[in-house]
Amino acid sequence: MAATNDNSNNEITFWLKDVFKNENLKVNVLGNSEKGDGYMGDVVFVTAEGTGDDNSKKKYDLVLKCSKKSQALRDSSPVKQIFLNEIYMYQTVFPYFIQFQKENGVKVPFNNIPKCYGSFIGENMEVIVLENLKSSGYELWPKGNPLSRKHIDMVVTQYGKFHGTSLAMQNQRPAEFQNFVDTTVNFFKDHEMKDAIKTLYSIPIDQAYEVLKDDLQANILQKWKGLKDQVDSIFGNRPENLPGVKVISHGDCWNNNFMYLHQKSVEKIPVNVAFLDWQVARYSSPVMDISYFLFCCISKDDLEELDDILVTYHKAFINQLKQLGVKDPHVVYPLRQLLNDWKSYSKFGILSANLVLKILSAEKDEVMDIGDVAETGKNFTAAFHNEVRDKENYKRRIRPIVEYAVKHDLV
Repeated sequence: MAATNDNSNNEITFWLKDVFKNENLKVNVLGNSEKGDGYMGDVVFVTAEGTGDDNSKKKYDLVLKCSKKSQALRDSSPVKQIFLNEIYMYQTVFPYFIQFQKENGVKVPFNNIPKCYGSFIGENMEVIVLENLKSSGYELWPKGNPLSRKHIDMVVTQYGKFHGTSLAMQNQRPAEFQNFVDTTVNFFKDHEMKDAIKTLYSIPIDQAYEVLKDDLQANILQKWKGLKDQVDSIFGNRPENLPGVKVISHGDCWNNNFMYLHQKSVEKIPVNVAFLDWQVARYSSPVMDISYFLFCCISKDDLEELDDILVTYHKAFINQLKQLGVKDPHVVYPLRQLLNDWKSYSKFGILSANLVLKILSAEKDEVMDIGDVAETGKNFTAAFHNEVRDKENYKRRIRPIVEYAVKHDLV
């Protein structure tokens, strides 16, 4: 099968030889991810065989994340910056976080990411070489379906560990942590992207209003539509100017960015999870991660138990701080602070979920390639402006979130 993004076998072999430093590497391209699974880049599945320095045979089952080649897209969007951001997370931040946990004797550290073998950076091409977790039994959850409660609890527990590690580093090694903050890129603060981002998140507010206008009371709909007036402030504030706890965050927390390892049983019982896609990792409130994740992935029934889920997250966060030697962790990040931050920053998750749930309701033939959109002279975000045909599915997913947000004064 041919590789996507016009990447030839010769190109892929060249990239991998640069990463593995092995002239005898033999590469077999297996296929690509489906349309709509990645927007700023394409994913290619590859196996490779080579010979190590000791003449031992090496076999690799790999996933290659390849940036889009469209020059129009690269000129009008931060494709290169977000790929470099993800490379920095895999090759600099995570090794440091893992070593930091090891030095502090953390029994079960946060290491819930695929192994990164390296990267290739060219003039107009960026490639990240990762292990293929499918070969270890990991699988994606059906992206259009809400997660089970067991999956939700597992993910928020790991978020608590990841965010706790970040805050402990900030507490104990501020100089190194500040370097991470200064190097990660927050493309939401890119002034050239400001108008496009505002439009990207505002249009779905109107689209949700239209699908819900015959189902919800006028006062609920009015409050929902008022969220449009807050888009600028939600995405425009600099993190360092915001009150509350801030950490290095994941940033892109929709269903397709987690892979699960399950028990071998009829029921899908998760035993581990891996976090994918760190392109928009940045310094922000941890609530931006957990609100984005929860509102994108939670079922209507579990939404009623959201307070309990936040407690699960907080317990994991505090436990991680304790293991990392932070004194008085409940003082450093008390539960009341988390709940206050939730009131302030969960709007980000609501806006993100509204956009994502609309996208997830689209059929394959409705998904637009952002490179093709950019080639027409439009901003790439125009790929997400269209209404979807399956409005019933969109309505089913977004209605409980709108009702919850209004009921709890989050909009």
